[in-house]
This record gives sequence, structure tokens and C-alpha cells, in this order.
Amino acid sequence: MTKSHSRSFKLSMFGMLYVVQGAGLAYFRNFQKPYLDSLHIDPDVIGLLSSILLLPFILKIFIGMLSDRVNLAGLGHRRPYMVLGLVLAAVAFAGAGFVLPDANYILFAILVVLGSFSVTLFDSATDGLAIDITPASEQGAVQGTMVGGRAAGFIVLSLVFGTLVQSQGYRSVFWIIGVCMLLPLFWVMRVREPAKRTSREQFQWSAFKSLRKPRFLLFMAYAVLYSIVSFGVDGLVTYYMSQRFHAAETVIGQYGALRGAGAVVGALAGAFLIDRLGRRRSAYISIIAISAGAALIGVAPAISALLIIGVIWGIVWGFQETIFVALAMGLADRRIAASMFAIMMAVSNIGTAIGEGVATGLTDNIGFLAVFLGLAALNVLVLPILWRLFIVAPEVGRLATDVEPDTAEG
Repeated sequence: MTKSHSRSFKLSMFGMLYVVQGAGLAYFRNFQKPYLDSLHIDPDVIGLLSSILLLPFILKIFIGMLSDRVNLAGLGHRRPYMVLGLVLAAVAFAGAGFVLPDANYILFAILVVLGSFSVTLFDSATDGLAIDITPASEQGAVQGTMVGGRAAGFIVLSLVFGTLVQSQGYRSVFWIIGVCMLLPLFWVMRVREPAKRTSREQFQWSAFKSLRKPRFLLFMAYAVLYSIVSFGVDGLVTYYMSQRFHAAETVIGQYGALRGAGAVVGALAGAFLIDRLGRRRSAYISIIAISAGAALIGVAPAISALLIIGVIWGIVWGFQETIFVALAMGLADRRIAASMFAIMMAVSNIGTAIGEGVATGLTDNIGFLAVFLGLAALNVLVLPILWRLFIVAPEVGRLATDVEPDTAEG
């Protein structure tokens, strides 16, 4: 993109690209498991699909490398991938609205996995474009727009989907997501990329050797374990509401909105506390808070209590995510910042896939309470890993203001 694009254009484009991510996330996080459960799909099958849906995000690093290195058909390193991802996502989600999972589960699964891959495709290129064209003075504004856009899309669409499912059924949800995916094209089609990339934007493959250092191995262990717990719990709540409390879709939508609002508050709280407490103390607090939140969800006595806990859980979850990103940014080698950041996110998504699949499957065998309490206990194992990480890499535990911010992730 050239400098002729205004700041307002960039902010509105990145904001809309993340709003549509929030739309897809609202379905996957809050409604997919209850939808498949309502059609009497086996929990193990639901858990398997939940894990498979995360595979594109685990492979995000390779998509990012492709975008960095290949000028697709001479049209650019970012825009063609963004257009392709948005169009494929629109087709996949809209198509899923015409397929009943209980009649043709394989086709339904293929379409939603294609939708997940397509979102990853345009997301990777979007992150790369943001790094390419955002001056230091605008990085905070762009990141805030991205995070805010995704949160807004998640909250609003959770409420809309919950209402629509009651009156129109789930098919309308997929069609709305499909239409949403086309909206950012109004901005993306106007993007102009430079004909050639500068030497500063080229990979230095030798920098990847740093991934073998103890600090990165410790961080990767932390990323996997924290994700198993954090996303294992987060992805289970609406299924728990449907199974134990027989919650209506409108109530599930309300939970999604409350949890999303809490996540925004938690992210802001994380940014505030990191500056004052430092990354080390903030990280320890986040681990204890996640375990407490998981246990509270497991012992919730009624749906009304679970809605209140949902706000608390959203705050805790958003706080944890902010800490995780801050630690990842502190470790990233700036020579390959975008690629390394994507690698660390991909490692985290391995834990997410494990947590989503295993936790859901275990509910059929040991019950929800045991799963939530087990995840809460498992999370305590993260503390010694973090303790060792801060010994090996003491600079990572410093105040965020002591470290130059990285913009590899929107």
C-alpha cells in the first residue's frame, strides 16, 4: 500500500477485516457445539471437528511465509491473498447453510473447515499488510482497531445469532456470515501495494536458529499448556450450558455477548497492569485467575450464575491473552518478527486444538465438573514453566514500557 491511503481508510479497513473474524468466531465459539448437539451428533465427533477446525491456524506460519515470499500472479504479496480468503470464506459459510449436518456430516465438515482455512488465509495477509504499511505513530491505533473490531463483531453477532436461531434456525447464521465476509472487499480492492519489496522486508533464514534456544522451548511449553486450559474451558462453556442447563439459543447469545464484553475489559486491564506490575507478576496473576475462573464455571449452580461468571471469565480470559501476546512480543526476533510471532501463535494453537478436542470428548466420560476442575488443576503446572522462563530470559519479565512494542499481531 502506498502512503496515498489515508489513516481513516487504513483504520476502517483493518477494523472491518477483524469485525468479520468476530462474526465467524461468534458461531464457532458459541453455537457450533450446541447446533451439532441439537442434531444428536456424538460428542467425540463434535470434539474431533473442533480440533480439525483449528489446524489452519496451526499452519498459519506457512501461510504467512507464502504471503511474504510469493507475489501472487504479480498482483501483490497481501491483497490477492486477502481477496481470495474473503471470497472463499463467503462461499464456504454460505454453502454450509444449505447442508444439514445430520444428513451429510462430511460435506458440512468440509465446508466449515474450508471456511476456517479461508479466514486464516486473509488473516495472515492482513497481519502482514498491517506490518508493511503502518508507521510507528499509528501502530497503537491500528492494533486497537483490530482488537476492538473483532470484539465488536463477536459481541454483536453473538446476540444476533442467538435471536435468529430461535426464529429462523441455524441456516440463516451461515448465510449472514457469508455476506459479512464480502464486506471488507470494498476496502481491500482499493489497496495498492508497491511493485517491489525492500531489503528490510526480506526473510533472514538464519534467524530461525534462535528457536532452538531454551527460552523459546520454555515459551512453547507454556504456550501449549496454557492454551489447553484456557481454550479448553472457553470452548466448553456453551456446550455445558446446552447440556446441563438446557439453555436456549438466546441465552447462549447473551452469554457470548457478556463474555465478549468481559474479554475487552480484561485486555484493557492487562495492558494497564503490565505497565505497572511488569510481565512476570502479571503472568503469574493470570495463571491463578484462569484456574479460579475454570473452577467457578464448573460449580455454577444455575444458568443465571453462569451468566455472571461469564463476565468474570471473559475478563480473566482477555487478561490472560494480553499477557501471552506481551510475552510473545518480548521474545520475538525483530529480523523475522512476523514469522516468529506466527510460529508462537501456531504453537499456542496446538494446545488449543488439544484442549478443544479432548475436553469436549471427556465430558461424555467423566462429566463436566471433573473436566473443569481437572483443567483448573492442570493450569497450575504452568507456574514452574514461567518461573524458569523468567530466569533464562529475565528481560521478558520487564515492564512493557521497557521493551519496544512489536506489531506483528493485530
